[in-house]
Amino acid sequence: MSPTLVLAQMYWKQSNPAEDAILYIVLGCIAAAFILVGIIRNGISGSLGGSGRRFSRSAFRKAARSAGLAEEDLRFLEAYGRALEVYNPDFVFANPGRLDSFFKSVYRRIEAETESEADAEEKRAKLFKARENLTKSRAAGAKVSSTRQLGRGTPITFIAPGEESYPTITVAVEAGGVAVEPVKDAYGEAIRFRRGTKLTCYFYSQAHQGFQFSTRVASWVQLGSKEAMVLAHSDAVTALPARSHARRETKAPCTFYRVAVTERTVRGKKQRDAKVQGIPFPGTIIDISAGGLGIQSANALAAGEFIKVEFNPGERTQTAFAKVVRMNRLKNIGGVMHVQFVRISQRSLNAILSFVYGYGD
Repeated sequence: MSPTLVLAQMYWKQSNPAEDAILYIVLGCIAAAFILVGIIRNGISGSLGGSGRRFSRSAFRKAARSAGLAEEDLRFLEAYGRALEVYNPDFVFANPGRLDSFFKSVYRRIEAETESEADAEEKRAKLFKARENLTKSRAAGAKVSSTRQLGRGTPITFIAPGEESYPTITVAVEAGGVAVEPVKDAYGEAIRFRRGTKLTCYFYSQAHQGFQFSTRVASWVQLGSKEAMVLAHSDAVTALPARSHARRETKAPCTFYRVAVTERTVRGKKQRDAKVQGIPFPGTIIDISAGGLGIQSANALAAGEFIKVEFNPGERTQTAFAKVVRMNRLKNIGGVMHVQFVRISQRSLNAILSFVYGYGD
């Protein structure tokens, strides 16, 4: 007789109910643990995959196109989708968290598997190009062309005659117009704009895309126990310019130098000469994107000036040349320069995007 059977017989000869109960509890916990591990494993693979657990090229391409990716982008990502076993691309591209996890995995795979640094930079550039295209696509969101598409509870800001700005919210959208909550004055009293008053309104979609439209006060109505101001419908809702690049707020030191740009004519053609001046100015980067920086400094330069800026987005010091497109003065001293890159290396651009999306964290 085998040792296992002997031990089993020795145990089952015992007739202690308390010990039997303990055995059942232990066996039940072990079984539950195995089931839980299986669920977790299936859940992890299922988040990228699905019930079939087979990569589908056509499904991946269809999901990528629906998300807003161009043919060049999805061709690049397809190989990584297969390697990372993306079995459920619809879920991945529809879920911002899973999509970001997929891109981060691709980034790490590039870091680990690419032999030459030049090849790695090229692949990072393609990866971030696809990521930025998705950002633009998501920012655009669904097209809104009429106020009839607004939903109840949409925050709206309108500008009345005299350039006063008032925030409100929609309480109903009917055939006769958009009913909004009355705005109040400093004493808490409702401001009753006259019928026919022209207003300029602004609102944002769930995808953070801004829109504007012009309207007029159509009437005042009673909705239950509350009064509401009705705005006339507009079928000329227009989108506000969207940011071209994802942006990340930060507080990082930087050094910038003023660049003196002069023009001269050579054989009838204008040429620009740029000379970096040797005086360094300290600053603090308050936001960063692939398009430029927001720099707060006591020595902020005026719009139209050119600078050379040195900064570290996470791994090493990067250098870029930029133009000051806007400068907002601060009450105390200095101001905030909003600069746009005019010359930057692909390596520096990849480092910035890695920081913006958190892939280097």
